Amino acid sequence: MSVSVLITSEFVITPTLEAEWLDRLPPLRRTEISRWRDDRARQRSLLGSRLLAEGLHRLGYSAAALTSLRYPPQSRPTLDLPVNFSLSHCDGRIVCALSTRGPIGIDVEGLGGLTAGEFRLYLSAAERAWAGRSARRFYSVWTRKEAVAKAAGSRGLRDAARVDTTLTDQRAALEGRLWHTPTVPVGRGYVAHLALADEPCDVTFEHIGRQALERDARPIARDASVAPSCAVL
Repeated sequence: MSVSVLITSEFVITPTLEAEWLDRLPPLRRTEISRWRDDRARQRSLLGSRLLAEGLHRLGYSAAALTSLRYPPQSRPTLDLPVNFSLSHCDGRIVCALSTRGPIGIDVEGLGGLTAGEFRLYLSAAERAWAGRSARRFYSVWTRKEAVAKAAGSRGLRDAARVDTTLTDQRAALEGRLWHTPTVPVGRGYVAHLALADEPCDVTFEHIGRQALERDARPIARDASVAPSCAVL
């Protein structure tokens, strides 16, 4: 596998599963999440970790691989493994991207009513002109910016502002480096993009249902499709 994206819909985790999934995380991360008062934020984070664990399992790693998960300040989360990953969630969707080929980033947003004119600090004049008053175009620019910033190791809005999405609808640049930014098929009402090194590769997208995530049995049932669009033409 070179690049894999796992996608699931948000659902309520039972207290038993929440405790079980928390227990698989390293102590510091477990303590941090347990203190969150926002139940939905806590459960979305755990769903992301569950998708990550599933992706690692498919690469041949055991559930214990999550114990090396770290969230450094002002940088993307890491594992003590030759695997790069990125997580994102919004109301209704959680996504996890994994790569054995280098840095990767992903961002998903629910399609709302925001437009480019409201984000002059983060979108260039050319990006605002392209997006116009279209909410979908704004979210397309925004998710590409966020995905590239994550792949580059940044986490702040200031870094996302420097991402140039005006090259093509499939490529973006940050500080002279090109990134491939394919669309992620997350369903109607959502927009998501992936960011990865601008070189030939295959990307696999998998939609995983609630029952498959709740049970611990293997192998997990899934519906997979391969997107060849990542190849540089």
